[in-house]
Order: sequence, then C-alpha cells, then structure tokens
Amino acid sequence: MIMITESCKKPYSPLIIAADNGYLVVEGLINSGQDSTFIKLSRTVKLSSKSALKPELNALVTVESDQGNTYTLLEDSNGLYSAPPLNLTAGARYRLRIKTVNNKEYLSDYIGAKTTPGIDSITYKVQNNGVQFYVNTHDPKNSTIYYRWDFNETWKYVSFYRSFFKLDSNGYPTFRVNYRTSDNIYECYRSDNSHQVLLGSSAKLGRDVINMYPIDFINAQSGKISFGYSFLLREYALTADAFSYWQNLKKNTEQLGSVFDAQPSSLPSNVHCTSNPDEPVVGYLGVSTVTSKRIFVDHININLFTPAYLEPPDAGACLRKLIYINPQESFHDRLNKTFGEGDSTLIEPLYVLGNNAPLVVGYYYAPTECVDCRTKTPFGTPAIPAYWPYQ
Repeated sequence: MIMITESCKKPYSPLIIAADNGYLVVEGLINSGQDSTFIKLSRTVKLSSKSALKPELNALVTVESDQGNTYTLLEDSNGLYSAPPLNLTAGARYRLRIKTVNNKEYLSDYIGAKTTPGIDSITYKVQNNGVQFYVNTHDPKNSTIYYRWDFNETWKYVSFYRSFFKLDSNGYPTFRVNYRTSDNIYECYRSDNSHQVLLGSSAKLGRDVINMYPIDFINAQSGKISFGYSFLLREYALTADAFSYWQNLKKNTEQLGSVFDAQPSSLPSNVHCTSNPDEPVVGYLGVSTVTSKRIFVDHININLFTPAYLEPPDAGACLRKLIYINPQESFHDRLNKTFGEGDSTLIEPLYVLGNNAPLVVGYYYAPTECVDCRTKTPFGTPAIPAYWPYQ
C-alpha cells in the first residue's frame, strides 16, 4: 500500500534577506591621468526589495595624497561625484575620503597610482553566426601584469514603419496633415555599457603581453550589427589585490548573472568605515590612468544575415489602420480622436486614381511604438553620434 502525505511548506527568508543594513557602495576609479574622475556612492537595499540601490547624496568626497595634497570631488547628481583631470604622479599613493551627511566617515587604503598601457588593437572575427571581439595589448616595461576592461557599445536600429506624414497643431483644437521632412523618427541609436567582469593577466607569461583575449560576442540575431556597430573599449591597470577582488566578483556574478545582483560570498573592500570599523563597505577602489580604443563594424562588410527589424513590438502588434478623409466635415474631429493621445502616428497617404491624377482619400497609421523609434524599446535617440562614420 502506498501512502501519500501532504504538508504545508513555509517560505524560507534568511535574516540577511530581511535585513536593511544600508551599507555604503563605492563604485569608480581615481583617474590619475588626463581624464575626469567619477565616483558613484549609493546604499545597499535588502535582497528581497525590488528597488535599485539608493544614491548617497550630499557627501563630502576628497582624494588625498600621501604627500598632503587634497582634491575635492563635486556632486553631479544621484550620488555621482566628479573632479576634472587630476594629473596625479605615477607611483605616488592616494586614497579616497568620504564624509556623509550623518557624519559617518569612510577612508580607503593608500593605493599606488598605476599607468595603464595603450591598447594595441581590437580585432573581430565572424564566427558562430555572430561577431567575436578580441583585444591585444602589452606593457613594454613588464609592470602592468593585471588588466581589466569594460566597454560601451552603440548600434543603430529602425522602427517597423517609416513615417512620411505628421500632424502639426495649427493653434486650434484641430490638426492638419503635413509632409515629414527633416525630423527623423525611423532611425535611432542606442548605447549600453558592458555588464560583465573582463579580466586578463600575463603573470604566467615571460612577457607582459595579452594576445587575442576574447572580450565580447555579438549574435547576429540580436540586431545590434544590422546597421553598423561601434565598440569603445576601456583598459585599466590593476594591482594584484584589485585583480583578486575582481576575480572573486566575477566568480560570484557568473553564478547569478549581474555585477549588481546579491553576492553569495563576501568580498573584501579596501574602503573602510572609520566611524564604525565593523561596518562593511561594498566596492574596491583603484588608482590608474585609463586608455581606450574604438572600432566600428560595418554591416556591409560582414557576411552574416542580420534582421532589419528587431522586436518588440512584433508584426501582429503593428497592423496598419486607415482613416478616411470623407466625410470631410468630421475629418478634423476624427483626427483629434485618433491621434490626440499620442499613441498613434501617421505613416503614409492612401491614393486612388481620380480624373487621371492621384487623389489622397485617407491616411494609414499605426501604434506610435511601431513608427517612432524614440518610443520603441530599447529607447534610443535619432541624434547621430559624432563618432558615427556615416553622417
């Protein structure tokens, strides 16, 4: 005889998930070169919360040298603090001091300023129905050894329909139909930053050389390389301790999927709360110059099938509708009713042959997110980036 028993299961919520400790999170780098320094300060939220990290506002943030020099960072917005190029001395030691509005003070360890070598080249190969990027770099002084990279990517995308007509207000509660000329809502550009930890080391090599290190892979079906793709790579020189920190972070986030997800193990920080030495701080501060290089992938020169349009929305959500001009006495009222909320956009006119000449009898329209690339996710801008090769 088989007996089946049922029991109620109570959800398990560890204390760490329920706790709302609000630990300080320090992100960024003291840029010792000719670029600005950016430090982002925020507070952790409990793991069960769906909200993002809370910005740490109105803090006093300074960079201090072991020779007594002080540099002040000013708050830009939402917990982001910055300073113009500091041009620090390579090999000298620097630290970050933070004083919050509740009079808590945080201090990083002194860190030697490292000089990051230039990126030799970025190359790519077409493989596995996509594009694989590689970086090549080296330090002729054999002193960098430990490297980290991140990148910014920009790609062009289009809306489902190209709009040739638009509605302009004429000062009255009605609209008139005008031909769309200079304003472009069909082609947009979207940028995003890397969301992975990219590390390389030459510690086991006879020379300080990184050769054909794989950085990122772009699948052709992603739509990112359908109309051209810009790849800006940044390189950072790390200390051995910083490399170890980022290695541990990489192991943790590869299990969970995001750098900013909850971490399964604690990560030692080189920033400490001097007001309460037992209070953890999240993040690891570095001091170095930053080098960068950009490469552009021309979609015309790669032998890959790339989709011209990328969902969402899909074709089923982008069905065209038609508004007729007749009866003319109600046309403006119907325009107001159809387009007044901004969720529909004109596409093109409907012509019929009348008296041996084409005659406009109506206009096709569709949901705005199918016509205006600015409203299509992921959201972008029609402004062509200055570095884009096709202006």
